[in-house]
Amino acid sequence: MKKTIKIKIGGIVFHIDDDAYSMLQQYLHSLEDYFKGKAEGKEVMEDIESRIAEIFQQKASKQKEVIDQEDVIAMIEVLGQAKDIIEEEGFQNSEPKQTFPQSGKRLYRDPDNAVLGGVCSGLGSYFNTDPIWFRILFLILLLVYGAGLVYIILWIVLPKAETAAQKLEMKGRNVTVQNIEKTIKEEFETVKGNLNKLKDTKSYNRFNDVVHDIFIAIGSIFLFILRTILVIIGVVFIIVGFVSLVSFLGALLFSNTLIFTDMLDIPRFYLPHILPIFVGHGNVSLIMIALLLTIMIPLLALIYGGIKIVFRLKVKDKAIGLSAFVIWLISLSALASIGIFEGANYSESARITTTHSLKNINADTLYLGMNEKPLNFDQKEFVRFEVDHDGVYRDPQTGIIYGRPRLDIERSESGEVELEILRKSRGRSSQQAWEHARELEYHWDIQDSLLLFNHYFKLSEKQRWRAPYLQLTLKVPEGKAVYIGNDLIQIIDDIETPEYQRSYYIAGKVWIVTEEGLVESDD
Repeated sequence: MKKTIKIKIGGIVFHIDDDAYSMLQQYLHSLEDYFKGKAEGKEVMEDIESRIAEIFQQKASKQKEVIDQEDVIAMIEVLGQAKDIIEEEGFQNSEPKQTFPQSGKRLYRDPDNAVLGGVCSGLGSYFNTDPIWFRILFLILLLVYGAGLVYIILWIVLPKAETAAQKLEMKGRNVTVQNIEKTIKEEFETVKGNLNKLKDTKSYNRFNDVVHDIFIAIGSIFLFILRTILVIIGVVFIIVGFVSLVSFLGALLFSNTLIFTDMLDIPRFYLPHILPIFVGHGNVSLIMIALLLTIMIPLLALIYGGIKIVFRLKVKDKAIGLSAFVIWLISLSALASIGIFEGANYSESARITTTHSLKNINADTLYLGMNEKPLNFDQKEFVRFEVDHDGVYRDPQTGIIYGRPRLDIERSESGEVELEILRKSRGRSSQQAWEHARELEYHWDIQDSLLLFNHYFKLSEKQRWRAPYLQLTLKVPEGKAVYIGNDLIQIIDDIETPEYQRSYYIAGKVWIVTEEGLVESDD
């Protein structure tokens, strides 16, 4: 039993026995040797392989799935040998010496002579007549009977003659190797001749000059737009860099010199006053230097880059740029290291709760107010800002840090008036956090039925901000009246009422303590 080989030719897979495969390989090699080096050789071989695939498809069937040696011989008889082409070399108008059976005409669309879809030119080739007559016929039918649909259907149904073999079939010529070569060679010569004629004409030269001028004009416009955009980008770099640099230097080195601070209602930050609130005294100078370099170097690079773009400066500055980048990396690393070190001060938390029983209050109404005049934190020397909606204040002269407590009022479960004070803080260890919480200083006073609170708690001397928190919870027996003074607006915090009320509504009124919360008194 002969060995069967699977091959792919013309994009179609065939099964062929080994003897037939050897003969086919020799035939194809002989053709490839002949067409090797010719300009149209690749196209000729592709068309020949497509024609071989068509012939093999005619030979193959369900009863005969394998191409044998007889099928290859029959194919060669149809297409012809390479030696037939060599013998005919130089006589393009002569027919091959060997006579092959006429393959018959096939109807295709002719793309080479097409006006629209090539239907009429294909009909002209099939019927061996000038396609102009079919064009006239379709035009008349279109005007009289609306035959445009017929043309569209033929356009869709008829295949387009793309390969040399298909063009030979369209004209009724034998699809042989010689004719395939001649057809492709004629196409090459036609295209080449048309191009040469076009290049020799004045109109072509004029057209070429016009196209050249158009492209130069487009390029000039594009280059101008690009340069304009680059200049705008450079100017933006300079302005943004300069404004950011001056604002940063003002916050870092000079008190109250931020640009547009008053115009934009931006808080005034002076870092030498703010940093001591959070970091140790020894790290303040290091942070200032590292922060100065970390922010200034990119801003200066932004300004310098904008100047280079605007004025098209070409300067050998790689060494300077590399040095600045190294310094920037060192500064950034120093900031990160200090940040990690200082961040450890917030790793642990602690809380201390103390409860004070106020047994000497016999009046029906308990009055709440402030026992001190609030500090004027709006004066220039005070540092003022918010952390987690809590005010943070620092006196640069004494170094004392102040914070704002929170006051809540609840129903007492014990039936007595009690003041519960919750202190919270953080530290490197639980013990350190507990010490920080214990050292939070807060004062209050009781005078008969008048309970007075301080506006602020403060940190002990030289203590840093470690997220301190102080919550005052006044527990009052049910049914007792409480007057909340107007000066308590700043510290009362989410006091429970049947309907939510803001602090400014609660202050300055008498409230009755109930199970549902504080209810406004009618008296």
